[in-house]
Parts: sequence; C-alpha cells; structure tokens
Amino acid sequence: MPKIEVPFANLEGSSSVTQNSRETLINMFSEIETSGHSKLIRRQRKSVQPVYAKTGVKRCVERNSGIHYTVIGSKFGSYDGTNYTEHGTLDSDAGRCTMVFDDNGSVLISDGTEAYHWNGTTFSKPDTNGDIGPLTFLGGFAVGSVPGTGQFKWSAVNDMTSWDALDFATAEGKTDNMVRVYAAQNELWLYGTETIEIWTLSGGTDTPFSYNAAMQRGLGAPLAVVAEDNSLMWLGDDFIFYRADGFRPMRISNHTVERAVADLSDSVKATCEAFSYSDDGHKFITFTFPGHLTLQYNVATMFWNVARTFGQDDWDILGPQYSNTGLYLTTAGLASLVRGINTDNGGLFARGGISPQLAASNNWVVLRSYFLDCKVGRAAIGLEPRIMLRIARDGEKFGNERWRSLGVIGEYVHRAVWRGCGRGRRMTIEIMFTDDADFSIMGAQADGEILDG
Repeated sequence: MPKIEVPFANLEGSSSVTQNSRETLINMFSEIETSGHSKLIRRQRKSVQPVYAKTGVKRCVERNSGIHYTVIGSKFGSYDGTNYTEHGTLDSDAGRCTMVFDDNGSVLISDGTEAYHWNGTTFSKPDTNGDIGPLTFLGGFAVGSVPGTGQFKWSAVNDMTSWDALDFATAEGKTDNMVRVYAAQNELWLYGTETIEIWTLSGGTDTPFSYNAAMQRGLGAPLAVVAEDNSLMWLGDDFIFYRADGFRPMRISNHTVERAVADLSDSVKATCEAFSYSDDGHKFITFTFPGHLTLQYNVATMFWNVARTFGQDDWDILGPQYSNTGLYLTTAGLASLVRGINTDNGGLFARGGISPQLAASNNWVVLRSYFLDCKVGRAAIGLEPRIMLRIARDGEKFGNERWRSLGVIGEYVHRAVWRGCGRGRRMTIEIMFTDDADFSIMGAQADGEILDG
C-alpha cells in the first residue's frame, strides 16, 4: 500500500476485547485545530512543578484571598507564597478533609467527624452538636452532612462557630444516607447514596433552605464531585460519571472508563476524589482513585485520558474541592501546574499512548516503515531527546523497544521513522517519551502493503 495516514491514540478508548483495540492516551490530551496539516493534535498535560517542600499526609488544600490553606497530617496551616505557617492541630492525622470560608475570611474544616475553626487568630473546635461530614458554604451558612443519616445541618449566619441543635433538615425523598452536601449555582445539592436532592435558599425562619428538585442517581464517593463549566460533575452510585444537565444526570464516561473503574475494589472506589483545572482553554475534570488510577475528562472535546506520575498507577496530586487554587498538594509538598517544564514534580514525565490497530479485514499487513509526525528540534541545548516505539503484531504482545531521535535544537526537518516493522494481522503501536523536551503528536503515516490470506 502507498504511504498513508494511520490513526494514533485520540483518547482512552480501549475495547472490552483487547484484540479489537487497546487505544489509550497517557499524560496527553487531544486538541481540535482549525488550521494546519493536522486537525487533531495530542499535547502533553501540564507538568507538576514543586513550590514548597512539606512532608506529611496530604489531606486538603483550598485558597481564599490569595492565601493557600492546607491540612497536612494533623496540622492546619497556610502558605502566603513565601512562608508556611502552622495554626492548629486536628485530633486526626489521616483521611481527607473539607474546608470552607465565610464572608469574614474565617476557615472551617471537617475531618469527616469533627469540625475545626480558624478566625485568623484562634484555632478552636466548635460544638456542631454531633458528628459532621463534608462541608459546603452557601448564603452565609456553613452546611455539613450528618454521617450515617439522611440529614444535614447548618451554622448561624456568618458565624461558623455557632450551631443550634435545631438547625437541621432531612432530605425529603428516598431514605438513603447522605454522602455529602455541595453548593453550586446558588443551590444546595444533597448527594445521597442513591438519590440527589437540590434545595434552594428560601429565607425561611425555621430553615433557610427548601426542597426544589430531585434526581434518581447517587454519589459513589464523598469527594467525587466538582463544579466546572456552570455545571456539576460526579461519580455516580453506579460508578458511571455524570454531568448535571439542569436537574437530569447526563452520562459523560465511555465504556472504557467505566470498565477501568469497575475493575477497582469497592473500597478503592469509595476513595475517588475530583478537582478541575484549566489549560489553554481546556477544562479538565480529574478523578483520582489514590494509588490506583487517575482519569481526566476534557470538557472541550468530551474525550478522556489517563494521567500518571512516573512509576505509579495514579497521578500524585491533590486538588481543591471548591476554590480555583494556584497550588496543589503532592507527596513532596505544595506544587503548581505549569507549561514550559517537561519534568513532573522533579522526576521523569512519561507521555504517549497506544494506537488503534492497523488492520485490514484480518489480512496480513506488512509494515515497511512507520513515521510519527511529532514536534522535533525543540530540545534544550545539549540534549538529543529520544522516543520509544514497540509493536504488538498480534494486538496483544508487544515486542522489543526501538528508539529514535527527535533531533537536537533547530533540527526542525528531523523525522522519527522506524523501518522494517514486520507483518501482523492486528498491528498495534505503542509510543512513549520521557526526555526533558516538550512533546506533541500531529499524526502518523505508514508505508507497507496488504497480503491476502
């Protein structure tokens, strides 16, 4: 066959039958172009750049008025861009926390059981009349779910230290337990194990909130919901990912993503946590199952991809539940997401994927050469980056690594070509790049022929 354009990975799209497709995109995402010889390019995600080293179990990060507040281990602290200051000690030292701010700038933290308050001077434990789960803030009220019940409760207006024992309500629909409360678009979303209720601010004397609507869908994990693009996105109780379309849950995951989640244990599914970030006009919803899997949903293209820290199965990053933070938490400490850096948290940054199959009605495909149309000649001075290719001729077993140069700085006509790629019925290409250079893929071409039989 003549030299033709062949597909490279566009998204997380492997088939339930691996001999049909193993397509995956790792630490890269697809971007639709309006001009150029390729109308779909794959770009690397933002890199993690260390900002401030801080050891300990990372539990929560939010930003308010330019200050980043964190819970690390048992310590509550803040980072002003230069100095990190500890303000108080929690009774617990592990497990995720939630954090909200009132209109006075005070901070309220929940570790899933107890509440802690910081007013800029004093760190205290307000009496919330029993256990309190994940927090949110709406209309001057701090609101928290009551663990193990269908109830939620709220503080006095702009006084997150004052909680009246009678200031609570119960979801009015199905009697499922409440997983968490979440405020978005001036509404209070009550996420249960099987249903979701949406309440609004009513200004009533007995309760400031009133029932408005409901969905027959629940939440799969307490921290697996995030607001972005004027909507809410979450992991459902059926472990499918959804976006709120008005008061209707709209499925946004594909079967590949759903199978990846289904393969996890129930205990791991319950640890899912979500955050969002922006990158050159793309909004990414990131769902992490710590230690096991990180999936990213690109709101612009509706494509999914995988994110990983080198040597791990997940992406080592903890983002905010509410605020658009400039900083995040990693195992090493506080970090930012940046472009122009081609390492990840000071380590290797692996970018690549696995292509759909080069197949021809199950006939033999002889691949004389394979050309990857990617960014070349952009390395730092003194570096000649190299890229790895492996081929699974049967769609299953990958062969040996074969490496090619991407050219030193200024070699813009350099080409990454692999010759003598053999023959197979389900030719599948894996590409991986780890060197300290910006990496993008425009497409791929193949030169070969199809043999009958």
